[in-house]
Amino acid sequence: MAPVITALDSTVFTGLQENNSDICTLEATVVTGLEDVAQQECREKLGAPCTVARGRIFIDIELHRVPEVLKLRSVDNVNIILKMVQSFGFPSEREQCFEKLYKFAETVDWRKGMKVWKEIFHYSDDPIKEIKTLQNDYAKPRPELDLKSLKASSEIINQLPQSILPEHLKTGGHNSVPEVNNTGIGLTEQKTPVGDNNTSDAVGPKFRVTCNRTGSSHKFGSPEAARQFGAGVNEMFGWPVSLSKFDLEILLYIDTEFVYVAVCLTREPMFKRNLSHFGPTNLRATTCYNMIRLASPKPGDIIVDPMCGGATIPMEGCLTYSNSMHIGGDNFGQAVKRSRENIENLLKKGKSMPIDVAQWDATKLPFRDQSVDVIVSDLPFGKRLGSKIDNRVLYYRSLVEMARVTRPETGRAILLTQDRNSMLKNIKRVPMLWRSSASRTVNIGGLTAVIYILQRTSLCPDPIIMAEKKSNSIIDETSQASASS
Repeated sequence: MAPVITALDSTVFTGLQENNSDICTLEATVVTGLEDVAQQECREKLGAPCTVARGRIFIDIELHRVPEVLKLRSVDNVNIILKMVQSFGFPSEREQCFEKLYKFAETVDWRKGMKVWKEIFHYSDDPIKEIKTLQNDYAKPRPELDLKSLKASSEIINQLPQSILPEHLKTGGHNSVPEVNNTGIGLTEQKTPVGDNNTSDAVGPKFRVTCNRTGSSHKFGSPEAARQFGAGVNEMFGWPVSLSKFDLEILLYIDTEFVYVAVCLTREPMFKRNLSHFGPTNLRATTCYNMIRLASPKPGDIIVDPMCGGATIPMEGCLTYSNSMHIGGDNFGQAVKRSRENIENLLKKGKSMPIDVAQWDATKLPFRDQSVDVIVSDLPFGKRLGSKIDNRVLYYRSLVEMARVTRPETGRAILLTQDRNSMLKNIKRVPMLWRSSASRTVNIGGLTAVIYILQRTSLCPDPIIMAEKKSNSIIDETSQASASS
């Protein structure tokens, strides 16, 4: 598992060292559990130093090569780090925290970051015309606005004065046991921008500050931190603030005492690049790429997704491994229609795609024995689609069928599922066909899922196993529809 971000040593980043104007440090976010795959792609394609932390990688690279990072297929978002402080030293009083966050804006190396931002977004004017010295201690707090969405599950609620709590929390509701997500960030506080307080004479790029905060000892909420830091930026540069129609998004990340400031270099997440028609479940294009990369495709390989849904995996595969043939299928007709519409949309954009999709039963694939090299598939979790009872049968029958069509010894399967129990039980039922070489836990839309990396053995399914698979009548026609994903 990748180390937490607070374990990083900021001094190792060349781009954050003073008087280094040619190299910058970039943060590229990635699905938790796949950081090392992104690191491998970075080293392979960029040859740049790359440091891993949970849910992200950090890259030191020359300023003129930043556009190359935006071409990586494994990462979701890219930000340029402007300042990183391992021990910020938050005071014990709210007002002192506000002052320190407000004046923190003066310590940031804005010129390097804004130079890169200007080039990436082709901003015509110089965003920094002058830098004014901050004259105030801090901006006027607005708890009635910034804390109105605070919930009883917030980690910081007991650190705040009773007098500023919103009315719905003043009657003791905050004494309940906190219910926080696995990152320790209250969902209402995870991404809260500074409020719109534009002045008529403001010039420059419209901006907002988004604060991601983790920790239970802070005397302020995420929106309050964003307000103070954003006010400092606004006073220094005179940039107008806009919550929705912004040109520039500044990130303020706070994890207990670990703080860093970054500027977003991606207008929208890079995982949205392929789909035009969406289904009930859609796997990120970046996750698809990482799964395919785990299979180590070779030129000429036939790669199949037997439960392709909207063809997210085959599409990403043919765009990145065009020397292989990518085939997808699903037993749900609407999913196949959606797949073809997604493929057609990419073809209209001039993409060359060695891909095909068909409607089929994943337990009765229309392939000859030992004709497929790789299986890569996002199996039904048994939540939005299907059920875990169905999965127990579906997974077994699918594993046997995958073994039939894949090549002995060299065949491999990369399978994603959240239904860990069903998968483990069925892998143990077919040890003569599949060998589990590795697995990794990943975060898929807030759910803890597992990617299983299976290697084909030298044996072929014997008649007894095939007969058992054929005669298994537990799953009926209705439950077979759960193969769609």
